[in-house]
This record gives sequence, C-alpha cells and structure tokens, in this order.
Amino acid sequence: MNDMDKHSDRVAQQAAEYFTKRRGATPADRREREQWLEEDPLHAEAYADFQRIWDRSGDQANDPELQALRSRDLAAVRRHRWFRPQRFLAVAATLVMLVGAGYIVLNIQRATLPITLATELGERRTEVMPDGTEIVLNTDSAVSVVYSGDERSIELVRGEAQFDVAKDPEKPFVVSVDGASVTALGTSFQVRRDAGSTIVTLLEGSVAVAQRDERHVLKPNERAVLSARNGLSIASIDPEQATGWLDGWLRFRGTPLAEVIVESNRYSPKKLRLGDPRLADVQFGGNFRAGDADSIADAASMILPVRIERRAGEIILMPK
Repeated sequence: MNDMDKHSDRVAQQAAEYFTKRRGATPADRREREQWLEEDPLHAEAYADFQRIWDRSGDQANDPELQALRSRDLAAVRRHRWFRPQRFLAVAATLVMLVGAGYIVLNIQRATLPITLATELGERRTEVMPDGTEIVLNTDSAVSVVYSGDERSIELVRGEAQFDVAKDPEKPFVVSVDGASVTALGTSFQVRRDAGSTIVTLLEGSVAVAQRDERHVLKPNERAVLSARNGLSIASIDPEQATGWLDGWLRFRGTPLAEVIVESNRYSPKKLRLGDPRLADVQFGGNFRAGDADSIADAASMILPVRIERRAGEIILMPK
C-alpha cells in the first residue's frame, strides 16, 4: 500500500486544492493552509505526497507542456468528487509517458534524498514540508532540503528564504550557508545569501547563529550579519520592512540609494544603475512593488536631486 492510500478522499481533495493554490497565495491563504496542516498529521502527509510528485520531475520541472498538464490534472482533482489516490498516481504515470520515462518518480515513500526548490528572477514560491514547516523562497533563490531520522537540514544555495518552522524538539531544524549555520525550533526567520555575507533575520521565537567559533542567540526583530572578513554583527530591524517581499513589496526607510538599487535589481530584468558614485549615500524612502524599477526611478527623480536616463535594459540615476 502506498502512502496516498492512507488518506481519505476528502483529505486528498483538500490537499490538492491547497497545493494548486500555493503559488501567489496571500498571507490569509497561507494562514488558512497552515491551520489546516496543523489540524491533523494526515493533512501534512497528504499535502507532502503531492509535493513529492511535483518535486521529483527532474530537469523537466519548467517544461511548459508538463506545467500545463500538471495544473490541469490537479485542477480536476478539485472539480471531481470521484478522485482516488490511485487515480492521481495514474495521472502521474500518464505524464511520465508524455514527457519521457524517468522525469517523475512515482515512489512517494519518505526519503532522505535532497529535494531542491528554486525560483526564477521575480518569482516567489511557497512550499510546505512533510512536517508542516513552510518555506517561502524569494526571487532567484534555491534551497536543498534533506529530512533524516534525527535532523531537518536545509542548505541555502542562493538567494533568500523565510522559514516558519514546525516544532519538533527531537529533530533540530538547521539551515547552512557558506560556512555559517542557523539552528531553530518552532520559530520564524529569514536567511539571505549575499556576496561575502550571510544575513539572518529573526521574526518570532529564537535561533542560534554560528560561524566558526562565534555563536549568538537572536531575539525577535534582530538581524545577524555573518562574514568571513568582519565576523558576526547584530542589529535591530523593522519587521514590516523585512517581510515586505512576502507580499511583493519593497519598503525603503531612509535607505541609501546604493542599497535601493541592489534590492531593486534582485527582482527586475530592467536594472537601475548609479551614474555618479556621489549619489550612493543619498537617502531614499517609499513603498514599491517588487520588480517595478521604473516607479523607483521616477520617485527618486521627483524627491531627490536626481535625473534619470533610460537606455536599453537599464535606468541610470544621474545628479541634477
């Protein structure tokens, strides 16, 4: 008997509906899904079964035809009351024949092999792990996930992710990145990988950050910056600003233009650039949709001594 045979039709239908709605989910959608997952361990297991089939699609994960087939068949799960777990596996088997054998693994037993989750430029992705932990990937980010018998291990390969960790004292939740580690139990935090540094932002609970011989336990609304050159430093943060990207917003509060440009360029193929280094420390503020480089440039030209020049693929900020 496979894992999905354990789930009732109703639970499987609910899991399929939450799974298909996971991308573009609002904060209210995420809270509703989290509450449902916490109601019964079978809920999380059913959701994880859909996730596993999706994630085991190999190199064809972004194939447009395969994406369309998946979306259509999962939508059918919501529309029809005759759904059975065996039918879902039959759908997956059909997809294997359509896109080539081996791209989807039908063995959905619990596994310790790494599962890679990734996003492209400007994309956000929310996934729920088998234990109920929620991982939200920011733009152009990737993590490798390994759940073993005694530890939940995550490697941040690139970019940024937020982790809302399900409590399990017997299985520590550890995020590793570039020589640093973050250990948490039942908490909400973000980890970002920048060139030469790792940034850990704690929103709720507590986490221990470590790099070489340095170790610090963060408090809520604290941020740790770890780098090989400067070691470990701690600062307070504005939680609204730190979590804005979850809803697709960039919030700047007296932020130097150089930092504004770096942040904006993470989300948009249209790049901002300073045409004069003297503008780097000029402070700027406002709320902008992630990826809307034009609005940021237009606002800067209206409230700062800055003019803009538009060229192919970039917007240059120049002194007036």
